[in-house]
Amino acid sequence: MNPSLKPVLLVAFGEEENLGVGYLMSVLQGAGITSRMIDIRYDSEEILAAIKRESPVVVGFSVIYETCLDGFTELVSYLRKGGVDCHFTAGGHYASLYPEELFGFIPGLDSVVRFEGEYTFPELVNCLVTASDWKGLRNLAYRENGRVIRTPLREPEKNLDNFPYPYRRPLREYALGKRYSTIISGRGCTYSCSFCNTGEFYRQAGGPLKRIRRPEAVVDEMLRLYSESGCRIFLFQDDDNPVKTAGGNLWIKSFCSEIERTGLLGRVIWKMNCRPDEIEPEIFSIMKRHGLFLVFIGLEDGTDEGLKRFNKKMTVESARYGVEVLRQLGIGFDYGYILFQPESTFSSLRESLRFLEEICRDNLVPITFLKLIPYFGTRVERELREAGRLTGRPGNFDYSYLTPALDACWGAVLNCFDEWLWGRRGAVNLAKWVRNCLAVRDHFGKPDEIVERQRSSYCETVAQGNQFLAETLYGLFDCFESGRHLSEGQERIERIALESARRHDIICGTFRENLRAIQEESSR
Repeated sequence: MNPSLKPVLLVAFGEEENLGVGYLMSVLQGAGITSRMIDIRYDSEEILAAIKRESPVVVGFSVIYETCLDGFTELVSYLRKGGVDCHFTAGGHYASLYPEELFGFIPGLDSVVRFEGEYTFPELVNCLVTASDWKGLRNLAYRENGRVIRTPLREPEKNLDNFPYPYRRPLREYALGKRYSTIISGRGCTYSCSFCNTGEFYRQAGGPLKRIRRPEAVVDEMLRLYSESGCRIFLFQDDDNPVKTAGGNLWIKSFCSEIERTGLLGRVIWKMNCRPDEIEPEIFSIMKRHGLFLVFIGLEDGTDEGLKRFNKKMTVESARYGVEVLRQLGIGFDYGYILFQPESTFSSLRESLRFLEEICRDNLVPITFLKLIPYFGTRVERELREAGRLTGRPGNFDYSYLTPALDACWGAVLNCFDEWLWGRRGAVNLAKWVRNCLAVRDHFGKPDEIVERQRSSYCETVAQGNQFLAETLYGLFDCFESGRHLSEGQERIERIALESARRHDIICGTFRENLRAIQEESSR
């Protein structure tokens, strides 16, 4: 196949390396098909111009997140009105699980590639190029005579190492001049948390809920990226890295041995994701010696009742123990925490916030949290729908809390701390940038008085921010639970928001100074 005659364009979310699209592009390349990814966040005019310029045989849209539904819907309509008449297909989690709904939202689509597309998508491209019938391919959905047809599913590839390494754009800087890359050790998750649809995706796909690559293959990919692209930092994107498997800790021990055998020991560092109840001193000490510098853990809730409701299959005590192990070993951590939930009460909010304060007591990590979003295909979405509490539409589902006071309280939290907690230039995000720089400096640099002063300043600032945030939240909980917000009105919230903005400016200014000083010292 002459790739220059049969280009494929893939429209996807490109905030970070999109490994799903990267794997697809590498498979297409192996089949002699030229492909290119365009970020969905580009202007529609720019995407239209690229399509007209390259005249692809097919445009694929990666609809992984339902929050992007509106953007894809508007874009496809714009492209069709702009005269693009080539085949439009879609893939990703939402497209795979709800093809009927997706065709309803985006009538400009011709097909949906369901579940993993490494084999189906190249077959679709070949059929379109040769003007062959593509409707008999497996893993597809399409419309015919007013209804959606789902073709039979193929068995997912059991050996992920049969796929070529994913296509990657030129590597970018993580911190202090060190380049990074994302990578996976496997796909899927064996757990079934009520707020997550990963398990449902792989269950409907018909294959194992979790597949793990060989540790030798993972480290070989790391070695290539280190040798050919100068990559020094690896960010694993697995939902749950194989710290514990059916073989106990055998996989991760083999992985660490491979890092040492290949000469990567001391030359690279890596971040991974796991459950806090998988963290044990012995194995994590080994992992740290072999480059582990950061762990993302799903804490989610600070009460056993809340963890049970989420079907987390762990306890607060096991989460507390996991965090303490990381703290004792000096391994950094990020965390997921869902403070506001459909069943929240003011009492549960206080208890969960106290646990969050405890987790962040060393002032190395800022307090942060989320509101639970009822994503498609989750137990939470189903339960809210059955209870008549689900509001909005796909891509924008929401719910009301158990009392109007809680709804008003959440609105006040948004008003006072939206930018602080979730903004790209907010305090929490800037704190993580400082933390990243310090971690890279610790592993690749030498002890320095200036850097240590910045570390001390960073910790003091995190402490100040955490204290103000927690005290303000407790005050809001008291105000709204007592009903005082009805008499004190919007004026009180506006005063808190102004003070929050003032504190936020000071904290962010300190973090920016920390970054500047660390970067300047490291460049000498």
